[in-house]
Amino acid sequence: MTTHEPPLTPEGLTALLTDEFHRLNHQHFASALRLPQIIVSRRKTYGGYYQPSAHKIVVSYQAFCEHGWGETLNTFRHEVAHIIHPNHSRAFWAVAEALGATQRHASAPRTPRPVPAPRFVYACPRCGRTVARHRPLRRASSCGACDTAFNPRYKLRLVRPEVS
Repeated sequence: MTTHEPPLTPEGLTALLTDEFHRLNHQHFASALRLPQIIVSRRKTYGGYYQPSAHKIVVSYQAFCEHGWGETLNTFRHEVAHIIHPNHSRAFWAVAEALGATQRHASAPRTPRPVPAPRFVYACPRCGRTVARHRPLRRASSCGACDTAFNPRYKLRLVRPEVS
């Protein structure tokens, strides 16, 4: 594949990756593979994955914007190899290398997403230790520092986080 000007939209990138899938499928698999759903995600910060149960490949738009077509193409080829081998066995790497995947790991994002402040803060009634969480506790939990097993006397209680 020749070098492309970066598409400005996830849709344009999806079209290029679909073309690449068809090229790889024809060249390496005699067009025997079924086209997976190809998703360019604005939520995913780097890399990609293949989900066999849904037969879809997801790649990061942020990684494309930060690292370019070469990195995205490498990740995509890696994920196409997962259609054949779901693990990272030697057989997988042989297929990935035949497809042109050269890197074993995606580059980390240059601009990591900010981590949102936790919405839920729980405190131990005995020692006052706090546990910050993004989601509420579903089951009763007690303070692990005060007792190793669940003990209702040390049950974590929801406290209001300070408003900044």
